[in-house]
Amino acid sequence: MRPDARAREAGVAPYLVLLLVQLLFGTLPILGKLAMLEMPPMTLAAARGLLGALLLTLADRVVSGPPSRPAPGERREAAVLALFGVVANQILFIAGLARTTATHATLLVATVPIFTILAGLVTGRERPSARRLLAVPVAFGGILFLLEPSGLSFHGGTFVGDLLVTLNSAAYAYFLIRARDVLLRRPALSFVAQTFRYGAVPIALVALPGLLRFRPTELSGRTAFALAGVVLLGTVGAYVLNAWALARTSAATTAFFIFVQPLFAGALAFAVLDEKPSPRLFGAALLIFAGVALAIWPARQRLPA
Repeated sequence: MRPDARAREAGVAPYLVLLLVQLLFGTLPILGKLAMLEMPPMTLAAARGLLGALLLTLADRVVSGPPSRPAPGERREAAVLALFGVVANQILFIAGLARTTATHATLLVATVPIFTILAGLVTGRERPSARRLLAVPVAFGGILFLLEPSGLSFHGGTFVGDLLVTLNSAAYAYFLIRARDVLLRRPALSFVAQTFRYGAVPIALVALPGLLRFRPTELSGRTAFALAGVVLLGTVGAYVLNAWALARTSAATTAFFIFVQPLFAGALAFAVLDEKPSPRLFGAALLIFAGVALAIWPARQRLPA
């Protein structure tokens, strides 16, 4: 059954779930900032990866039952994709978030659709069109405007953090391009759980020095709450609900809902972290959203599920 037919059968439920997914993802930069007041960035990344792998695997067992034995080719495929979709994604995002604002981070995550299209064009999996080719420099213009490379300094500001979050978006976009073929033949939740299992170990090895010094019992109640939110809301809840919605709608529709995330996260960052948006941020957001709109809207009916 085609995704659009499934969406019609399911009514508005997939769209409400996709809205909820972006709200859950939008809590991640704010809760991550709060957690890193008492936790090193890599320790937080390891906690997210390890606990996420555990809970996603449990959810997969409940939904799908005992797993079948994967073929060696499937293991290699999942391991390679885990390097981009989990290891690079988690490490680059958390490391970047520690060096920039939550508002900048969530805005730059909105470039994932642009990087996905760019990767598709490079690999030959997407047919170039005039609007898509225009979308890439427009969105990257927004990134450059936000990064302000003319004032580059590795000793202050948010440049390094913004750059790491941007690289995170590129890594995750490559993961999405490669994962599309896999998701045509495997349940989304089972695949996500497997990639988290494969990705959690490398993240833990990178974070090992901090993990050895980590004392969970010494965390304040606020930090423990923030950590629980990072794992349950921004990781497990978002991934599980996103997998459910992807089975009932198209990838283009899913990408469209990314517009909600920066708006929600920006409001939450202002309310919780007292991050005040700047005119430069609004200008960058306008360019990035314009690029994403150019890239997605004309191709909504052609993108595969």
